[in-house]
Amino acid sequence: HRPALGLVFLLALVTAGLQLIEPLFMRFIIDRVLLDATSAIAERLSRLHLAGAAFVVVILCSNLIGAVKDYRQRLLNVEVMLSLRRALFHRLLHLPLPRLWEMKTGGILSRLTGDVETTTGLLQMAIVSPAISVLRLLVAVVVLLLLNWRLALTAMAIIPGAMLMSFVFARRIRPIYRSLRKDAELIDGRVGETFSGIRVVRAFRRELLEVLDYMVGRHTVLRKEMFAQRRELVLWTSWSLLLAAVNVVIVWYGGYLNLTGGATIGDIMAFQWYTYLLLGPVWQIVNSFSELQRSLAAMERVFEVLGL
Repeated sequence: HRPALGLVFLLALVTAGLQLIEPLFMRFIIDRVLLDATSAIAERLSRLHLAGAAFVVVILCSNLIGAVKDYRQRLLNVEVMLSLRRALFHRLLHLPLPRLWEMKTGGILSRLTGDVETTTGLLQMAIVSPAISVLRLLVAVVVLLLLNWRLALTAMAIIPGAMLMSFVFARRIRPIYRSLRKDAELIDGRVGETFSGIRVVRAFRRELLEVLDYMVGRHTVLRKEMFAQRRELVLWTSWSLLLAAVNVVIVWYGGYLNLTGGATIGDIMAFQWYTYLLLGPVWQIVNSFSELQRSLAAMERVFEVLGL
Protein backbone atom coordinates (compact mmCIF):
# COMPACT_ATOMS: atom_id res chain seq x y z
CA HIS A 1 0.00 0.00 0.00
CA ARG A 2 3.01 2.35 -0.12
CA PRO A 3 2.23 3.92 -3.55
CA ALA A 4 -1.35 4.66 -2.49
CA LEU A 5 -0.14 6.09 0.81
CA GLY A 6 2.38 8.27 -1.03
CA LEU A 7 -0.34 9.60 -3.35
CA VAL A 8 -2.58 10.47 -0.39
CA PHE A 9 0.31 12.22 1.33
CA LEU A 10 1.12 14.21 -1.83
CA LEU A 11 -2.51 15.31 -2.31
CA ALA A 12 -2.75 16.31 1.35
CA LEU A 13 0.48 18.30 1.03
CA VAL A 14 -0.77 20.19 -2.03
CA THR A 15 -4.09 20.95 -0.31
CA ALA A 16 -2.30 22.27 2.77
CA GLY A 17 -0.02 24.44 0.63
CA LEU A 18 -2.95 26.02 -1.20
CA GLN A 19 -4.76 26.72 2.07
CA LEU A 20 -1.68 28.52 3.42
CA ILE A 21 -1.70 30.87 0.41
CA GLU A 22 -5.29 32.04 0.93
CA PRO A 23 -4.66 34.60 3.74
CA LEU A 24 -2.12 36.41 1.58
CA PHE A 25 -4.84 37.30 -0.92
CA MET A 26 -6.87 38.98 1.82
CA ARG A 27 -3.80 40.87 3.03
CA PHE A 28 -3.06 42.05 -0.52
CA ILE A 29 -6.65 43.18 -1.14
CA ILE A 30 -6.85 45.14 2.13
CA ASP A 31 -3.43 46.83 2.03
CA ARG A 32 -2.82 47.21 -1.73
CA VAL A 33 -6.39 47.84 -2.93
CA LEU A 34 -8.84 49.00 -0.27
CA LEU A 35 -6.45 51.13 1.81
CA ASP A 36 -4.24 52.35 -1.04
CA ALA A 37 -5.41 55.95 -1.46
CA THR A 38 -2.49 56.93 -3.70
CA SER A 39 -3.48 54.80 -6.72
CA ALA A 40 -6.22 55.58 -9.22
CA ILE A 41 -9.63 53.94 -8.92
CA ALA A 42 -9.22 52.12 -12.24
CA GLU A 43 -5.88 50.64 -11.17
CA ARG A 44 -7.30 49.59 -7.80
CA LEU A 45 -10.30 47.93 -9.48
CA SER A 46 -7.96 46.05 -11.80
CA ARG A 47 -5.94 44.78 -8.86
CA LEU A 48 -9.12 43.82 -7.01
CA HIS A 49 -10.53 41.78 -9.92
CA LEU A 50 -7.20 40.08 -10.59
CA ALA A 51 -6.64 39.17 -6.93
CA GLY A 52 -10.27 38.07 -6.50
CA ALA A 53 -10.14 35.80 -9.55
CA ALA A 54 -6.86 34.24 -8.39
CA PHE A 55 -8.36 33.82 -4.89
CA VAL A 56 -11.36 31.93 -6.32
CA VAL A 57 -9.10 29.67 -8.42
CA VAL A 58 -6.96 28.79 -5.39
CA ILE A 59 -10.04 28.01 -3.27
CA LEU A 60 -11.57 25.80 -6.01
CA CYS A 61 -8.31 23.91 -6.55
CA SER A 62 -7.87 23.43 -2.81
CA ASN A 63 -11.34 21.98 -2.35
CA LEU A 64 -11.20 19.75 -5.44
CA ILE A 65 -7.81 18.31 -4.54
CA GLY A 66 -9.02 17.87 -0.95
CA ALA A 67 -12.04 15.90 -2.17
CA VAL A 68 -9.81 13.63 -4.27
CA LYS A 69 -7.53 13.14 -1.27
CA ASP A 70 -10.44 12.17 0.97
CA TYR A 71 -11.68 9.63 -1.58
CA ARG A 72 -8.23 8.09 -2.03
CA GLN A 73 -7.82 8.00 1.75
CA ARG A 74 -11.10 6.17 2.16
CA LEU A 75 -10.15 3.71 -0.58
CA LEU A 76 -6.80 3.06 1.07
CA ASN A 77 -8.48 2.49 4.44
CA VAL A 78 -10.83 -0.09 2.88
CA GLU A 79 -7.92 -1.95 1.24
CA VAL A 80 -5.94 -2.01 4.48
CA MET A 81 -9.02 -3.18 6.40
CA LEU A 82 -9.62 -6.08 4.01
CA SER A 83 -5.96 -7.14 4.14
CA LEU A 84 -5.89 -7.00 7.92
CA ARG A 85 -9.14 -8.93 8.27
CA ARG A 86 -7.92 -11.61 5.86
CA ALA A 87 -4.65 -12.05 7.76
CA LEU A 88 -6.42 -12.07 11.14
CA PHE A 89 -9.09 -14.56 10.05
CA HIS A 90 -6.45 -16.86 8.55
CA ARG A 91 -4.45 -16.73 11.79
CA LEU A 92 -7.50 -17.44 13.94
CA LEU A 93 -8.29 -20.53 11.88
CA HIS A 94 -4.88 -22.00 12.75
CA LEU A 95 -4.72 -21.10 16.45
CA PRO A 96 -4.69 -23.95 19.02
CA LEU A 97 -8.11 -24.89 20.36
CA PRO A 98 -7.27 -23.95 24.00
CA ARG A 99 -6.33 -20.46 22.85
CA LEU A 100 -9.57 -20.08 20.88
CA TRP A 101 -11.56 -21.30 23.88
CA GLU A 102 -9.81 -18.72 26.04
CA MET A 103 -10.73 -15.85 23.69
CA LYS A 104 -14.35 -17.03 23.43
CA THR A 105 -16.71 -16.23 20.56
CA GLY A 106 -17.22 -12.62 21.61
CA GLY A 107 -13.49 -11.93 21.73
CA ILE A 108 -12.98 -13.38 18.26
CA LEU A 109 -15.85 -11.41 16.74
CA SER A 110 -14.83 -8.15 18.42
CA ARG A 111 -11.31 -8.48 17.02
CA LEU A 112 -12.55 -9.20 13.49
CA THR A 113 -15.03 -6.30 13.47
CA GLY A 114 -14.56 -3.32 15.77
CA ASP A 115 -10.85 -3.75 16.54
CA VAL A 116 -9.89 -4.06 12.87
CA GLU A 117 -11.93 -0.98 11.92
CA THR A 118 -10.38 1.05 14.73
CA THR A 119 -6.89 -0.15 13.84
CA THR A 120 -7.38 0.91 10.22
CA GLY A 121 -7.94 4.49 11.36
CA LEU A 122 -4.42 4.34 12.79
CA LEU A 123 -3.07 4.87 9.25
CA GLN A 124 -4.64 8.31 9.07
CA MET A 125 -4.02 9.33 12.67
CA ALA A 126 -0.47 8.04 13.08
CA ILE A 127 1.06 8.79 9.65
CA VAL A 128 -0.81 11.13 7.32
CA SER A 129 -2.43 13.65 9.67
CA PRO A 130 0.57 14.25 12.00
CA ALA A 131 3.05 14.56 9.11
CA ILE A 132 0.89 17.06 7.20
CA SER A 133 0.11 18.96 10.40
CA VAL A 134 3.81 19.32 11.24
CA LEU A 135 4.58 20.62 7.73
CA ARG A 136 1.66 23.07 7.86
CA LEU A 137 2.78 24.22 11.29
CA LEU A 138 6.35 24.89 10.12
CA VAL A 139 5.22 26.77 7.00
CA ALA A 140 2.68 28.82 8.99
CA VAL A 141 5.34 29.77 11.56
CA VAL A 142 7.74 30.90 8.81
CA VAL A 143 5.03 32.98 7.08
CA LEU A 144 3.97 34.58 10.37
CA LEU A 145 7.54 35.52 11.20
CA LEU A 146 8.01 37.06 7.75
CA LEU A 147 4.78 39.06 8.04
CA ASN A 148 5.37 40.46 11.52
CA TRP A 149 7.74 38.84 13.98
CA ARG A 150 6.28 40.65 16.99
CA LEU A 151 2.77 39.35 16.40
CA ALA A 152 4.16 35.91 15.55
CA LEU A 153 6.08 35.58 18.82
CA THR A 154 3.07 36.82 20.77
CA ALA A 155 0.77 34.28 19.13
CA MET A 156 3.19 31.36 19.55
CA ALA A 157 4.28 32.07 23.13
CA ILE A 158 1.66 29.85 24.79
CA ILE A 159 1.61 27.00 22.26
CA PRO A 160 4.54 24.82 23.54
CA GLY A 161 3.22 24.65 27.09
CA ALA A 162 -0.31 23.88 25.89
CA MET A 163 0.96 21.07 23.62
CA LEU A 164 3.00 19.50 26.42
CA MET A 165 0.03 19.61 28.78
CA SER A 166 -2.22 18.08 26.13
CA PHE A 167 0.15 15.20 25.36
CA VAL A 168 0.59 14.34 29.05
CA PHE A 169 -3.16 14.51 29.59
CA ALA A 170 -3.98 12.40 26.51
CA ARG A 171 -1.58 9.60 27.48
CA ARG A 172 -3.67 8.90 30.56
CA ILE A 173 -6.70 8.09 28.41
CA ARG A 174 -5.22 5.06 26.64
CA PRO A 175 -5.45 2.63 29.62
CA ILE A 176 -9.14 3.49 29.94
CA TYR A 177 -9.88 2.48 26.35
CA ARG A 178 -7.78 -0.66 26.70
CA SER A 179 -9.90 -1.64 29.70
CA LEU A 180 -13.06 -0.83 27.73
CA ARG A 181 -12.03 -3.22 24.96
CA LYS A 182 -11.46 -6.03 27.42
CA ASP A 183 -14.81 -5.45 29.15
CA ALA A 184 -16.65 -5.36 25.81
CA GLU A 185 -14.97 -8.62 24.81
CA LEU A 186 -16.13 -10.32 27.99
CA ILE A 187 -19.69 -9.04 27.57
CA ASP A 188 -19.90 -10.14 23.92
CA GLY A 189 -18.48 -13.54 24.81
CA ARG A 190 -21.06 -14.03 27.54
CA VAL A 191 -23.88 -12.99 25.21
CA GLY A 192 -22.71 -15.51 22.62
CA GLU A 193 -22.58 -18.28 25.22
CA THR A 194 -26.01 -17.32 26.55
CA PHE A 195 -27.77 -17.61 23.21
CA SER A 196 -25.84 -20.68 22.10
CA GLY A 197 -27.09 -22.39 25.26
CA ILE A 198 -30.48 -20.69 25.47
CA ARG A 199 -32.22 -23.98 26.19
CA VAL A 200 -30.13 -24.48 29.33
CA VAL A 201 -30.79 -20.89 30.40
CA ARG A 202 -34.54 -21.33 30.06
CA ALA A 203 -34.50 -24.77 31.66
CA PHE A 204 -32.93 -23.36 34.84
CA ARG A 205 -34.91 -20.08 34.59
CA ARG A 206 -31.81 -17.90 34.56
CA GLU A 207 -33.26 -15.20 32.29
CA LEU A 208 -33.30 -12.52 35.00
CA LEU A 209 -29.77 -13.36 36.16
CA GLU A 210 -28.47 -13.16 32.60
CA VAL A 211 -30.16 -9.78 32.11
CA LEU A 212 -28.67 -8.57 35.39
CA ASP A 213 -25.14 -9.71 34.46
CA TYR A 214 -25.46 -8.11 31.02
CA MET A 215 -26.67 -4.75 32.36
CA VAL A 216 -23.98 -4.67 35.08
CA GLY A 217 -21.31 -5.20 32.44
CA ARG A 218 -22.77 -2.56 30.10
CA HIS A 219 -23.15 -0.10 32.96
CA THR A 220 -19.46 -0.55 33.83
CA VAL A 221 -18.48 0.08 30.20
CA LEU A 222 -20.62 3.23 30.04
CA ARG A 223 -19.13 4.59 33.26
CA LYS A 224 -15.60 4.07 31.90
CA GLU A 225 -16.57 5.75 28.63
CA MET A 226 -17.97 8.76 30.48
CA PHE A 227 -14.81 8.91 32.60
CA ALA A 228 -12.68 9.05 29.44
CA GLN A 229 -15.06 11.57 27.85
CA ARG A 230 -14.75 13.88 30.87
CA ARG A 231 -10.98 13.88 30.53
CA GLU A 232 -11.20 14.57 26.80
CA LEU A 233 -13.77 17.31 27.40
CA VAL A 234 -11.33 19.14 29.65
CA LEU A 235 -8.73 18.94 26.87
CA TRP A 236 -11.11 20.19 24.15
CA THR A 237 -12.37 23.05 26.33
CA SER A 238 -8.82 24.12 27.11
CA TRP A 239 -8.02 24.32 23.40
CA SER A 240 -11.14 26.36 22.69
CA LEU A 241 -10.12 28.85 25.36
CA LEU A 242 -6.58 28.93 23.96
CA LEU A 243 -7.82 29.76 20.46
CA ALA A 244 -10.04 32.54 21.78
CA ALA A 245 -7.19 33.95 23.89
CA VAL A 246 -4.80 34.03 20.94
CA ASN A 247 -7.39 35.84 18.79
CA VAL A 248 -7.90 38.47 21.51
CA VAL A 249 -4.14 38.96 21.88
CA ILE A 250 -3.67 39.38 18.13
CA VAL A 251 -6.45 41.98 17.83
CA TRP A 252 -5.35 43.81 20.99
CA TYR A 253 -1.61 43.84 20.39
CA GLY A 254 -2.08 44.15 16.62
CA GLY A 255 -4.20 47.26 17.16
CA TYR A 256 -1.44 48.71 19.31
CA LEU A 257 1.16 48.00 16.60
CA ASN A 258 -1.09 49.53 13.96
CA LEU A 259 -1.48 52.74 15.94
CA THR A 260 2.27 52.93 16.47
CA GLY A 261 3.09 52.09 12.83
CA GLY A 262 4.34 48.55 13.47
CA ALA A 263 1.64 46.63 11.56
CA THR A 264 -0.98 47.20 8.87
CA ILE A 265 -4.66 46.31 8.91
CA GLY A 266 -3.91 43.61 6.34
CA ASP A 267 -1.30 42.11 8.67
CA ILE A 268 -3.83 41.88 11.50
CA MET A 269 -6.51 40.30 9.27
CA ALA A 270 -4.00 37.85 7.79
CA PHE A 271 -2.80 36.96 11.28
CA GLN A 272 -6.36 36.21 12.33
CA TRP A 273 -6.58 33.72 9.47
CA TYR A 274 -3.12 32.33 10.09
CA THR A 275 -3.96 31.84 13.74
CA TYR A 276 -6.51 29.25 12.67
CA LEU A 277 -3.99 27.73 10.24
CA LEU A 278 -1.38 27.71 13.02
CA LEU A 279 -3.44 26.32 15.87
CA GLY A 280 -5.38 24.00 13.55
CA PRO A 281 -2.34 21.73 12.88
CA VAL A 282 -1.37 21.87 16.56
CA TRP A 283 -4.87 20.79 17.55
CA GLN A 284 -4.84 18.05 14.89
CA ILE A 285 -1.57 16.70 16.29
CA VAL A 286 -2.96 16.68 19.83
CA ASN A 287 -6.32 15.30 18.71
CA SER A 288 -4.61 12.60 16.61
CA PHE A 289 -2.60 11.63 19.67
CA SER A 290 -5.78 11.44 21.73
CA GLU A 291 -7.61 9.36 19.11
CA LEU A 292 -4.45 7.30 18.71
CA GLN A 293 -4.93 6.00 22.24
CA ARG A 294 -8.17 4.30 21.18
CA SER A 295 -6.60 2.82 18.05
CA LEU A 296 -3.52 1.56 19.87
CA ALA A 297 -5.68 -0.27 22.39
CA ALA A 298 -7.46 -2.04 19.52
CA MET A 299 -4.23 -2.58 17.57
CA GLU A 300 -2.64 -4.34 20.53
CA ARG A 301 -5.49 -6.86 20.59
CA VAL A 302 -5.28 -7.47 16.82
CA PHE A 303 -1.52 -7.92 16.61
CA GLU A 304 -1.54 -9.97 19.78
CA VAL A 305 -3.40 -12.63 17.79
CA LEU A 306 -1.24 -12.18 14.67
CA GLY A 307 1.88 -12.64 16.80
CA LEU A 308 0.73 -15.93 18.34
